[in-house]
Amino acid sequence: MKFETSRGTYSLNIVRGVLAVLVLAATFVFGQGGQSLATGDSVRVMTRNVYQGVNFDGLLAATSQLELLVAAGDAYNSINDSEPAARMAAIAREIVRNRADLVGLQEMVILRTGPSQLTNPFTPATTVQFDFMQLLLKELQRIGGRYHVVAIVPGLDAQLPTLLGFDARLTVNDAIIARSHGSDLKLSNVQVQGFLVDRDFPVLGGAVLIPNPRGWASIDVEVKGRKFRFATTHLETEFPGQPLQAFDMIAGAGNTALPVVFVGDFNAPVGDALGTYQRFVTAGFVDAWTRKRPSEQGPTCCQAPDLQNDVSTLNQRIDLVFFRGAFHVENIQRVGEKLSDRIHSGLWPSDHAGVVATLRIPRR
Repeated sequence: MKFETSRGTYSLNIVRGVLAVLVLAATFVFGQGGQSLATGDSVRVMTRNVYQGVNFDGLLAATSQLELLVAAGDAYNSINDSEPAARMAAIAREIVRNRADLVGLQEMVILRTGPSQLTNPFTPATTVQFDFMQLLLKELQRIGGRYHVVAIVPGLDAQLPTLLGFDARLTVNDAIIARSHGSDLKLSNVQVQGFLVDRDFPVLGGAVLIPNPRGWASIDVEVKGRKFRFATTHLETEFPGQPLQAFDMIAGAGNTALPVVFVGDFNAPVGDALGTYQRFVTAGFVDAWTRKRPSEQGPTCCQAPDLQNDVSTLNQRIDLVFFRGAFHVENIQRVGEKLSDRIHSGLWPSDHAGVVATLRIPRR
């Protein structure tokens, strides 16, 4: 068997072509206008992990060809069962309801299928089943919220055969979107950068490592003469290199004389004096939640993997809004955390809650 990845070809004595991993080049797309509708001297920023619809426990636990094929099919079905269209519609309503100007999005999935390649040479699957970004933008437009994609951070891109009769390819990106109409908010200087240290997932007992690249994206913003930098990321979870990823973001996106806002899923315990969270604090960043709501825990993670839990199980705050500079936090709140936020079938819109902050931009 051959495993084809961006890092080379690996030979094993099992069926050819069971696993192929593609890591795509960084890309970003501008929408029309490049402007947003901030009000006065303030801007509304949002971070939203939309949830890919599956965890990878079954795939990572597979130690044989058959187990891997079964796990790949289960993963495909899990994403399908998570009702991506209905969930992206619910998140679109959150964005419009809260009048977010800039949104950092994590786990934006593209799920594709293609002919089964158990015995054929590997070719990428191209038939799109779900594109979370397109679902989100379509619903935003339908309900009157015109947004465009500012930047995309490429992430995991892996393809596997299944027992369902086709290959399934999962691409997971992060992104920044911005409101498209209005003239108050001007955007420039898009940057997309991968981390120097990433995690590899072992498959088939460690015979093959699947790269899981992550990174950050940033955009410089001007509102009525006031300027700042907005950036988003999704740090790796339970990974010794996570603090190094934080350092990359601080040294990269944070390398500016402008005031800075970082949003994202930081996967870091709040208040850890020796961990990733503290790296941001030591670098001069302020946690907007603790600044405005110091007595409230505000957990944002996590609901059950199948999103079917009847009682919220959010128990840790890892989706954060950091800022550096003389911002004033006018308001900050969670979204998607209430029972009433669930979609018609009873599923939560994501396994995370989102966070929306209204920040008054400092004068330089």
